[in-house]
Amino acid sequence: MKRIILTLLFSVMLLPFLSAQNFYAASEEEFGKNRIQYKNFDWKTTRSNNFEVNYYRGGNELSERAAKIAEGEFDRITEVLGYTPFTMMKLFIYNSPKDLEQSNIGLTSPIEYDGGILNLSRSRVEIAYAGNEKNFEADIVQQVAKLFVYDMLYGGSLKEVLQSSLMLTVPDWYMSGVARYVSHDNGSEEELNLMKAKVIQAQDKKLKTLKGDDAAIVGQSIWHYIAQRYGMDNISNILNLTRIIRDEQSSITSTLGISYNRFLREWSDYYLKDMHLRNAINDDASVAEKVEQTPNATLPQITQLPNLRANEVDTDNYVFEAGNIDKVKIGVASSSSKAPSKRGKTLTRANRGREEFKLTAPKAYQNLLVTNDIQTDFVNDPLRRLGMKNSLMLNDMLENNVFKFGLYIAPSFRNHDVSASYKNNTNRIDWGLSFQRRSIFLETAEERNQYLFRPLGLTLPADANFVILRRVLYHRVEGTISYPLSNNLRVSGSPFLVNTTDINYFELGRANINRYYSGAVGELVFDKSYKPFPNVEVGTKALVRYEKYVGLNNERGFNRFTIDARHYQPLVKGIVLAARLSYGTSTGNAPKTTFLGGTENWINRQVQTGNGQANGVPGDLSDIAFYNFAGSLRGFNFARIYGNNHLLTNVELRLSIADFVSNGALASNALKNLQFIAFNDIGTAWQGENGPFSRQNSLNTELVGGGNNPFRATVTNFKNPFLMGNGFGVRTSILGYFVRADYAWGFEDKEMNKPILHFSIGHDF
Repeated sequence: MKRIILTLLFSVMLLPFLSAQNFYAASEEEFGKNRIQYKNFDWKTTRSNNFEVNYYRGGNELSERAAKIAEGEFDRITEVLGYTPFTMMKLFIYNSPKDLEQSNIGLTSPIEYDGGILNLSRSRVEIAYAGNEKNFEADIVQQVAKLFVYDMLYGGSLKEVLQSSLMLTVPDWYMSGVARYVSHDNGSEEELNLMKAKVIQAQDKKLKTLKGDDAAIVGQSIWHYIAQRYGMDNISNILNLTRIIRDEQSSITSTLGISYNRFLREWSDYYLKDMHLRNAINDDASVAEKVEQTPNATLPQITQLPNLRANEVDTDNYVFEAGNIDKVKIGVASSSSKAPSKRGKTLTRANRGREEFKLTAPKAYQNLLVTNDIQTDFVNDPLRRLGMKNSLMLNDMLENNVFKFGLYIAPSFRNHDVSASYKNNTNRIDWGLSFQRRSIFLETAEERNQYLFRPLGLTLPADANFVILRRVLYHRVEGTISYPLSNNLRVSGSPFLVNTTDINYFELGRANINRYYSGAVGELVFDKSYKPFPNVEVGTKALVRYEKYVGLNNERGFNRFTIDARHYQPLVKGIVLAARLSYGTSTGNAPKTTFLGGTENWINRQVQTGNGQANGVPGDLSDIAFYNFAGSLRGFNFARIYGNNHLLTNVELRLSIADFVSNGALASNALKNLQFIAFNDIGTAWQGENGPFSRQNSLNTELVGGGNNPFRATVTNFKNPFLMGNGFGVRTSILGYFVRADYAWGFEDKEMNKPILHFSIGHDF
């Protein structure tokens, strides 16, 4: 408990220096799944020689058996993998699969780096006892082996993990396959037939697309083939080389001395041809003798050689020198001279003295905090300039307690966002607390920020540029209570207090304008989406939100109602249709404004300007702290239209190039994450209750004159109220940052505008 308090105090002390969120990013809208807790788990901890085992009431015998199984297989696992973890791995033992379903582990969003998913608190596994001793043992060994491989590839310290994650991504078959290979009886007829069946099913699929059991069993067949054909020592050689050169394909090629395509072909042939020979290999006779007797049995005879130029080498069908082949045979024979009578017998380290099994007395579980997510991004905030956004997430091992901190800083520290939040997911009802602070400093009124003043009744000339020295502060304290109705649906309520302050540094004698609000937010959130591959989302998610603001020292209260629904539909391999509907309306004494036009995080953005004649600014700028930016409307300038109501649709056809290119052809993460899209955006915004087809909306109503001009008028035309943008784009990941480029044509009142290039940072909706 003392450590938890110290960690908490340390985190709070760091708050002013740690990270924040971008307030206007539709792509960062939080949906999220849930876990439902039906009972409390009073965890206890015991330690064996190499593991920390955690259990709750009724699980003391299970925990002891789990510790004995893990310790009994520890030497064998480390020998096969050629690696021993530096940290003590943690096992969480559940009495039943139903209890395991209540766990929050994995609920906290993992980090996504350059196409790889990473969880920095991964040094623990969860295992449920389902009533079958054999499956319980296999599950423990498989999970522990996978955990060791994870630690081996990504390192133990935060620095190592972040460095590795930026450059290393491996497909599912790689890690889950080696874990299953270690934990199952690969020589049994049952396992061989299962591997063969999965290899047959996977013939027309790319290895990296395999998920779940398919990936694990096919991966098992690959590692089993490597052990049988090239020797078990090469498993650890490949794993260690992968960590160094950050590429599993190159590691296999360099270790085995053949091209990756040839390796895949021979692996497939090993299971699809001459099954009778493979069964014979598992007998007591040595593999070397079998290979000498039938040298071409596992390497199919090439019937036609390619035409080669002088001094050209056929890399796909290269034959090694006899001396090297003999070395391979000796390695294979030494590792496979005896057939395993049951799982793992031949893999056990010989003649090594085992340390006596020890198990400490149980004690109360210490649920310490770990760093699970740390990121740095570039953000081009709608109200301010390009800045850095940092984020830090801490959680306990069970992910029952989650802390998030945020900091956005523009070139001037006067422009910043600071946020901190805590969420508790321990019981049936989830709850949390959060704090937000925003500072918006406007030094001048100029072309790039004059759109801020239009909803406040002021339209500046395009060439306006004069000093204003204004600062708007926004503070928000909020509590949240959330009730999960299912793993995909929840309802929540969030009471809050808000304060805004408008400071005028130009007129020093003017008193600051402070406004205070109280109110609440109600939400219904549905999320049944998932990511089968990095940067590719499938499924449906939606939210309905109602916000009520009551002015405490003013009469500027308002309401806001929002609907945001998204669906991601796979069409064919590598192509996903993504669609989004966004609707919002604000009512009350002082309804707030939503802007449409451009994209989120638009780096080279072009801002919509007006043709007014005024030179002043409103006396109260605090409303800009409540501005909303609904999402992308490409083909138009930033903040092209605005209103208290908006309607926006986005449709994108997303093509991932990696799904159409062979596995070995893409060497860099930029190519692996390369996507092409075609899109259509349709949106409108309007004032009041008359709807988009009313003549009196912000698109067809324009204010002219005023200021030095004695004439001032509101001009109404009869344009089509909807704006439409069409175009195409490209996305990829560069140095860990996801970047977007969109080339769009805007259609306004049946006329096509000049195309606009939108270069942006961050993911799509």
